[in-house]
Amino acid sequence: MEKSNRNSILGRLKVVAVGTLLAVGTVVVGADAQAQQQPIQVASATFASLTSGIQIQNLGTLPASATIDYYNNDGSLAFSQALTSPIPVNGSFTAFGKSMLVPTPFAGSAVVSADQPIVAIVNLQSSGPSTGESYDGVNAPGVTANIPLFQQGNAGYDTTLHIQNTDTTVGDANNMVTVTFKGSGAPAPLTFSLPPSGSIAVDRSNDQIIVPKFVGSVVVSGTQPIAVESNQTNSTILFASTGSASGSTSVFAPLLMSNNGGFSTGFQVQNTGAVTTTLTLTVSQTGSSSTFATDTAVVGPGQSKTWYPIPGTTLPGAKFVGSGIVTSDNNMPLLGVVNELSIGGQGMAYNAFGSGAQSVQMPLIMFNNSGFYTGEQVQNVGSTDATVDLLINGIVVDTQVIGHGNAFTWFNTNNPAIYGNQKVSSGVAKGRSPTDQLVGIVNETTLPQQGGDTSFAYEGFAPVP
Repeated sequence: MEKSNRNSILGRLKVVAVGTLLAVGTVVVGADAQAQQQPIQVASATFASLTSGIQIQNLGTLPASATIDYYNNDGSLAFSQALTSPIPVNGSFTAFGKSMLVPTPFAGSAVVSADQPIVAIVNLQSSGPSTGESYDGVNAPGVTANIPLFQQGNAGYDTTLHIQNTDTTVGDANNMVTVTFKGSGAPAPLTFSLPPSGSIAVDRSNDQIIVPKFVGSVVVSGTQPIAVESNQTNSTILFASTGSASGSTSVFAPLLMSNNGGFSTGFQVQNTGAVTTTLTLTVSQTGSSSTFATDTAVVGPGQSKTWYPIPGTTLPGAKFVGSGIVTSDNNMPLLGVVNELSIGGQGMAYNAFGSGAQSVQMPLIMFNNSGFYTGEQVQNVGSTDATVDLLINGIVVDTQVIGHGNAFTWFNTNNPAIYGNQKVSSGVAKGRSPTDQLVGIVNETTLPQQGGDTSFAYEGFAPVP
């Protein structure tokens, strides 16, 4: 891959998606990218098969020529797939099934490169049991990646970390990686090396974690940039999220819930700074201009705080839908992840945001695509109200005014016109003012609900500079 003229964005598959620091468009799909019908071990749960799809969106001003390079876990190139047709401006391409050309079986990582700015997500599906999840690519790998939530032996949940060396230059020195666990009763650190483009899955079977139960956070560091993805599972429900090299003094969660159609959320926030900080959570309710609830917590360096249930939502059977903001009293950098869990056995996760942008890019929007629909949650993290257009394939299909600090959800299963009468599309939520600051996520679910865990979530992207 030519580093001189390619931009980097990483796409998450079942493992970690890695990004490169290039110039136009690259997506790395991680340390455990899976082709069709490939057996996989996730923590202590064995899935009979896993199918993954990579959705690539063109954010440029010209059609994008793209290539997907698939790497084995040892760093060797398994296959290079040049797309036969350019991706239209604002359009997307899905590598899935027959359009994912890497020979099967395959377990490894992938890098998507293009001559225009791109973003990418990965959808995961398994059978035996049926599970699903989604995650974004990583566009800024660093020598450190933080994971706000790691579980082992916690009410049946275990975590697998997928770690990828984002250096693709053959012959470079191996990346020396250290995994450090943070929290009460934390296991001892782990160390290992990865060759260029190499990747590894760290779980109960090989991670030497001898403690029977641990709930905390993780800091992964390398001598070269890395990308990290985390899978949490209890054998029937799957959550996925990526680690981040950096944090911000505020984190934003576009969707928090309690008893919303059976869904409730847990919000984990990690202090990635060097000293202890006091976190303040402010919760807003959708459609209300007043603060719904607040809470504080003291968190040490590298450690995390979990809010579950969301403060103010403890009344039995009471429904809540809203958003949240967490700040640090002494400007320590923070990271956050939200787990969405239903009493019916559905689970999905998304990373909270550190900042907003005028628009939110969404590579995959669906309306009755084999029973799948998407909901788009957009939060206004700016200081004034924002008039926001929803564009599908570049065409404005709806407009909403979102109050500052509040969020709005597009989810309409009775109006296909709002999604451009397309089963599969890409979308953009864009504020009309250049000073608007938006963040957003996309939830994917089946209606009526299919058996197993068939719910997914991914984070919308800010425009590529």
